Amino acid sequence: MTLASAQKALRWGADPSGGAPYVFNDPNHPDRYIGYEKEMVDALATAMDRQPEFVPSDWETLVSSLQRGSFDVIVNGLEPTADRQRQIQFSKPYYIFQLALTVRKDEQQIHTLADCHNRVVGTLGNTAASRLLQKEGVPFRGYADPVAAYRDLELKRIDGVLMDVPAEVFYVSKSTTLKRAGEPFFRGTYNIGLRKGDDALKAEVDAAIDKITSNGTLEQILRKWGLWNDAQVELQNPRRSSQQTNDAGYDITSVSFNWREAVWRLTRAAAVTVLVAFGSMVIALVLGMPLAIGQWKGPRWLSSLCTIYVEFFRGTPVLVQLLFLYFGLPAIGLAMPGWLTALVGLGLNYAAYESQVYRAALSAIPRGQWEAAYSLGMSSILAFRRIILPQAFRIALPPMTNDFVSLFKDTSVAYAISVWELATAYRELANASGQFLLLGVAVSLFYLAMSLPMAHLARRLEKRLERGKAIEAVEAEQAA
Repeated sequence: MTLASAQKALRWGADPSGGAPYVFNDPNHPDRYIGYEKEMVDALATAMDRQPEFVPSDWETLVSSLQRGSFDVIVNGLEPTADRQRQIQFSKPYYIFQLALTVRKDEQQIHTLADCHNRVVGTLGNTAASRLLQKEGVPFRGYADPVAAYRDLELKRIDGVLMDVPAEVFYVSKSTTLKRAGEPFFRGTYNIGLRKGDDALKAEVDAAIDKITSNGTLEQILRKWGLWNDAQVELQNPRRSSQQTNDAGYDITSVSFNWREAVWRLTRAAAVTVLVAFGSMVIALVLGMPLAIGQWKGPRWLSSLCTIYVEFFRGTPVLVQLLFLYFGLPAIGLAMPGWLTALVGLGLNYAAYESQVYRAALSAIPRGQWEAAYSLGMSSILAFRRIILPQAFRIALPPMTNDFVSLFKDTSVAYAISVWELATAYRELANASGQFLLLGVAVSLFYLAMSLPMAHLARRLEKRLERGKAIEAVEAEQAA
């Protein structure tokens, strides 16, 4: 047994989408993650004699994912807000952050936050920055990642961006179109989030933070990324002399984008998308027919139950359904992995739509077809299987194909429950590299490569069924 395999894992969760400089895809090696917090966790794990294991997640669901046991700690520029403290506990602080207001370089009227009361400022949702803007009465627009906020500022869709200094340093310091409006202000801390009751792990984490702080490892990492400032001295051991390092900061603009690894990463993500889509469609097809028959021919109580199912899944967003399955079911002891939750959730959702396709197709078959089958001595089940179902299938095939193509695209909502599929991979890679256009074209080609063959096969099957129907009609006319 190797040393790495013998070590206990330290599973840490963070959102790598737009996560620079915290944790994000390396543009030169898209199959691995980098960032100052990635390096810090590696140092913490070494100090704790553990093996770091990164679990990509979504920012909005980090706390819930921690509570359900998807990982052991959150390390993602997490602020110990009051609402979070009611749900989880926090380690000692490892970074003192400030806020920086960014404007366009030609902006001459905005110097402080007080100048923005009649302007729109972009920021990340559920952060100290968004709370401050709300408190000060400044109109603001929430974003899922810093990249989108700074892009909208460049495109003059908003007037400023208020962001933590680490993100501002990474995205703005090299920009030719943006500038810092004034000196950073406001202070807060980044802390590691842990589940309540994990006191032993918290003691380990606190001791590891003290160790990498006192031996200079943390300062070295922060200087490398251009994030060391006077505020961090407050977290240092006053008996330790300041270590000066000459590590160069990571400059995203100087790194060539490795397209070979990026395409391979997208290919693997596309495989996940295909598996989820096919698995979900199998569930939808299998469950859709009983729902259709129950609603069409079942007794009143069964028809009512089927109708309730259909209206519930058609009337609520699929994203809400996935979040309910992923975070709600563990409360009753049923915790499924993300990929299985996505597969089941999308299957249940699409079963409602498929049932209506089947019901409409079955209702379109003339009553005379049933009567002809009965006159030949067929039972109801045999008549349904031999006469009604084949004709209904011809009618249902085009909308079924359309639903299958739509399902490939709807798998993108699975990012909310930490399923790493094609749309999520695009979001991560594009935010890390800035290659939105070319990567967008590549991802579009992947989606087309998945959906067009299905549409082609469906058209061929339709034509084959139509030919079979025409032959049957000619044979029937000759027999008459």
